[in-house]
Amino acid sequence: MANEIKDKFGTSTALTITLASLANLAGRQSTLVDNTAARYQDLLLFVNVKTANTPNANSIVEVYLIRSDNDATEHRDDGAGTTDAALTPLNAQLVGALRSSGAPGTGETLKGSFLVHRPGPEWGVVVFNRTGQTLDATGTNHWVRYAGLNPEVQ
Repeated sequence: MANEIKDKFGTSTALTITLASLANLAGRQSTLVDNTAARYQDLLLFVNVKTANTPNANSIVEVYLIRSDNDATEHRDDGAGTTDAALTPLNAQLVGALRSSGAPGTGETLKGSFLVHRPGPEWGVVVFNRTGQTLDATGTNHWVRYAGLNPEVQ
């Protein structure tokens, strides 16, 4: 019987990122994740944000991947730091966008999931708000989680 190669999923883990009250046209990076031990080849990102008021129709929240080579003199995309902080993405890889509805309501919740291929030795995300509104002030109304995937012979 031939072997199969199937994904082995890691535990869903929350990223450290402060999205409460993130202003319109502002971005925030997560604390970077060291991938040198787990060596995930792919990631499933799960993102949830809520606006404080009614967002513009069909507006978006962008999600970017930032990578680091994890060297002694590190190269990090867009000059990112290592911890949760403000950051405007310039050249980081766009992973995807969460879009509001055509007729959004007050406090609209936007949810999405994205597949990231080959995140590298150290990685994080940037969430950039383009909804026309500040995000909700309650921290638990927002999250970014990931589950790592590695191929495993069955």
